[in-house]
Amino acid sequence: MNEFNYAKVRSWFLAKDIRLKTFMVLYKILPLIVFISYSILCGWLLVQRDIRIIKVILIPLIIFVLITILRKIIDKPRPYVVLNIEPLVRRDKVGESFPSRHVLSVCIIAIAFFYICPWIGVFMSVIAVLIAVIRVLSGVHFIKDVVVGAIIGYVIGGLGFWLF
Repeated sequence: MNEFNYAKVRSWFLAKDIRLKTFMVLYKILPLIVFISYSILCGWLLVQRDIRIIKVILIPLIIFVLITILRKIIDKPRPYVVLNIEPLVRRDKVGESFPSRHVLSVCIIAIAFFYICPWIGVFMSVIAVLIAVIRVLSGVHFIKDVVVGAIIGYVIGGLGFWLF
């Protein structure tokens, strides 16, 4: 997305208050739904004394930590820095855009749900797509950031659950 295209997207959201409010609610609530769902999954596995809890906690945790370190090393700038745009969501962070940790996390959590309950994994994958789109439209990530985040989340997460 370039400056001109982003300006059109931003203008569309700002043209009607309900659009911006809906967008902001989704921006905040979708990651919260994922976090709460994942917490419930972990709690349920713990109460059930299900050994699968080890994979469900460790695989996402390890990948999350490794990606956090990788993002600090790569330190790619955010779209609002590179393109000199006014994002829909104000952020102070200038770097660590690549890959998107939000998208990566929800994709790994979707894989964890596929491992335990496939239909919830499908639901989480739909949320992952929505979060990816929202992160780009908000101006905090480039398309490549969310695509690579999703690929890493699904591929590495999937391999982690399959191999271990």
